[in-house]
Amino acid sequence: MTYSFWKKAQIACLFLAIFLPMQFTNAQLPFANNDQTYQETVQTVLLHPTEDALGHPIFMLNETETLKLSFDVLGDNAYTYNYTMIHCSHNWETTDLKSVEYLEGYPDDQITQFRFSLNTLTPYVHYDLVFPTDNIKPKLSGNYLLVVFDGELATGKILLTRRFMVVDPLVQLQVSIPQYPRDNTYIGTHQQVDIQASLPQDMMSITSNAFKLNIQQNGRKDNIVVNLPPTQAYNGRMLYEYTDKTVFEGSNQWRNLDLKSFKYQSERIDRIITGTDYFTVKLWEDQQRHRKQYVSEADIQGKKLIKAREDQDTDIEGDYAWVEFFIQFSPPLTHGEMHLLGALNDWNLDAKSRLKYNFQRKGYEGFMFLKQGFYNYLYGIKETGNAAAETALTEGNHWETLNEYFVSMYFRQPGTSYDQLVGTQLILSH
Repeated sequence: MTYSFWKKAQIACLFLAIFLPMQFTNAQLPFANNDQTYQETVQTVLLHPTEDALGHPIFMLNETETLKLSFDVLGDNAYTYNYTMIHCSHNWETTDLKSVEYLEGYPDDQITQFRFSLNTLTPYVHYDLVFPTDNIKPKLSGNYLLVVFDGELATGKILLTRRFMVVDPLVQLQVSIPQYPRDNTYIGTHQQVDIQASLPQDMMSITSNAFKLNIQQNGRKDNIVVNLPPTQAYNGRMLYEYTDKTVFEGSNQWRNLDLKSFKYQSERIDRIITGTDYFTVKLWEDQQRHRKQYVSEADIQGKKLIKAREDQDTDIEGDYAWVEFFIQFSPPLTHGEMHLLGALNDWNLDAKSRLKYNFQRKGYEGFMFLKQGFYNYLYGIKETGNAAAETALTEGNHWETLNEYFVSMYFRQPGTSYDQLVGTQLILSH
């Protein structure tokens, strides 16, 4: 073989090493398939439709819609980061597909748009990314994980992961919340979700076990219902009418926190303390609401809207504060944990959302590092051994509560090894 042959072979191998990311098995992944940050310096991660700051991160396959990712990195040094997309199953497990099978263009790209913070106590660099682009875009429907990393997909190099969806709307979904659940014990306190799916002609002959249905209340992941089979299937229709599997706590309207300005104290703020590197915001003590009458108040279904004063550029002039939360609760829990629920912690139940008991104040307290904006939150109790938090003792449960439900249907075509996202529906409970 000639020297030129070997030279071309070396160049080809180098190209593959640079542009084809390593394929991991689930056990080898250096990240979780969840909305999570992996560096303490990474703050305020947002992923939403480009024109809707409170929208669900989803877009249509083969359309021109885009999503916007933004995040801050504390400090005053700017770097160029990489990102890629990982295809996942209906329950967010990594599929065996290679990137060339589900991505068009390159397997990864760079985030090059950034700006430095201006006139803030806490210095940071703000990053923006709008995707998909001509360089990288999904070519299959389904669940995806956006991974931002520094140079390589390896432990210690991952900045953040965020879930998003690509839908090919082949199935029509009709969702309803009846006032009276089938189980009388839930009347007045819980909300039951009923669903009807209408299949296109070419899917009618396919068995119902090729379809999977998920139901998510607000943005919560702890109480999500996944992998539901239909209760009935006939004439191109599938019904999901369960007695208990699709029943959710009604809970209560979300508590509101206005942090748009650190110059004045909004309704929920007791004190604002200006420090050297950040603000400290002490909130008024919260009370349990389980014995109080339901009051309808406007909220944003547990989300967060990052917004500073009108005279500020929120992206780079919004400042940060350690916010102190406290709820009166006595006696302390013996078989469970108290957590803050909501997008203020990316809907995760972890060490950051867990509150500690203060025996002197007789209640649970905790701190979160938050950027200026408007936040919703609830208090939930996670019993030992349970995945979901419950709000019955902290917030009360009311059927009247205005909750948001997101329903997604997946289809695995016979002979394939991945789940297509073929239908979605987003509704309010009333």
